[in-house]
Amino acid sequence: MSRKAGFPTRLVHTLKTHHGPVNTVAFSSHPGTYLLTGSSDRSIHLSRAVPTTNVSETTQPIQRYEAHGYSVLDVAVAADNARFASVGGDRLVFLWDVEQGGTIRRWGGHNARVEAVQFAGEGDSIVVSGSADTTINLWDTRSNAHKPIQTLNEARDTVSSLHVHMSTYSVASGSYDGRARIYDIRMGRTTVDVLAHPVTSVRCSADGNALLASTLDGRIRMLDRVDGKLLKAFGGDGSPYQNSELRIRSVFAEGDSVVLSGSESLSSNAHASVFAWDVLSGEIIASVDAGLGVKVVSCIAWNQSGKCWAGGCSDGTIAPPLPPH
Repeated sequence: MSRKAGFPTRLVHTLKTHHGPVNTVAFSSHPGTYLLTGSSDRSIHLSRAVPTTNVSETTQPIQRYEAHGYSVLDVAVAADNARFASVGGDRLVFLWDVEQGGTIRRWGGHNARVEAVQFAGEGDSIVVSGSADTTINLWDTRSNAHKPIQTLNEARDTVSSLHVHMSTYSVASGSYDGRARIYDIRMGRTTVDVLAHPVTSVRCSADGNALLASTLDGRIRMLDRVDGKLLKAFGGDGSPYQNSELRIRSVFAEGDSVVLSGSESLSSNAHASVFAWDVLSGEIIASVDAGLGVKVVSCIAWNQSGKCWAGGCSDGTIAPPLPPH
C-alpha cells in the first residue's frame, strides 16, 4: 500500500467537550489510549481517543481539570501517565495528578503568558516552560522551591514552542523573534537558526538529527541539527497550506517519514485543513478538511502506537483519531 493510500484520513470520532477554541492536544503516553485537551474555556479535559462503544461523538470528558483562570495554551504528559503539566494565560506552570484531579505544584516565575511546556530529566523530574516574557524556565518537580533551577533568556520575543530531546540532552525552542534555538543542557551550549519570521512550532526528529520549524510565512522547514542546513521546506508560495497570523503546531509522523500540521483557512468562507507531506519528496500526501465552521486547526498530535492523529479546532472540537482504512 502506498503511503498516500495508507495515511490516516478517515474521521472516526469527534470530541465536543469544550466551549472555546482548542489550543493544545496531547495523547497519553504509550499506547495513547487517552487525550488531554486544553482550551480557551480555561479547562483541560481527559477523554478516550477511541471510544469503547460505536459512537461518533463524545460530549462529556472522563475528567475535567479546572484550576486555570485564563486560556490553556499547552499541556505535556509524563511518561508514566500519572502526571501532566499545563500552562496558559495565568503566567503560572501547573503540575497535576491525573487520578486525583488536582495540582501538585504551581510555579509562578514568569511575567507574561506561558505558551509552551515539556517534561525533561530522569523520571520526568524537570518541567520546562516557555513564555511571552522571552524566558525559558526549568523547574524541579522533586523540590518545594518556588524558583526555577535554571532560566534561559536568549530569546528577544515570545517563546512559542518547546521540544525536549532527552537522548541528546537538548531543549529546542521557537520564538517570535524569528529564531529557533537548541540548548545543549549537558554541554552548556546554544545553537541558533535564523528563520527571519516568527516561529510558531519546533519539533526534533526521533534520532535528533533534524529540527522541524513552522513560521508565519506559511512554511515549515526541516533543518539539519548540526549545521542548520535546510533539508526540505513544506508549504510556501502556491501551497494550500496557510499560516500567517496564528500559532500553528506541526509534528513528525509515521516514524519521521511524514510532516503533519494544521493550518488557517485560506479565506473567510473556507475551512481549515490538516496537511501531511512526505518528508523525502516534500509533496502533500494528504489534505483533510476540518469541516464547516472551522477556521483554524492550531494543534496536532500523532500517536505512533495507534498510527493515528488528532487535531484541535477553533470551534472547540477535537477530531481524533484518524486510523488508516
